[in-house]
Amino acid sequence: MEKSVFPPDPADVLLRDVMMSDLPIFFDQQLDPDANHMAAFTVKDPSDRDAFMTRWAKILGNETGTIQ
Repeated sequence: MEKSVFPPDPADVLLRDVMMSDLPIFFDQQLDPDANHMAAFTVKDPSDRDAFMTRWAKILGNETGTIQ
């Protein structure tokens, strides 16, 4: 019997949990002026790393949320 191989469905997306090691990447993305211009919700000062880390510590500390 011949085994069929189908290409993956582009609609199949698997999200993993956010990890602390992701935060520097997220912070750098937040600094992109074009991304900030297009974003519906932005922070007052995208270059404020302390505010960013405080916000994400709160998000990651929420055990009832799904952070992916």
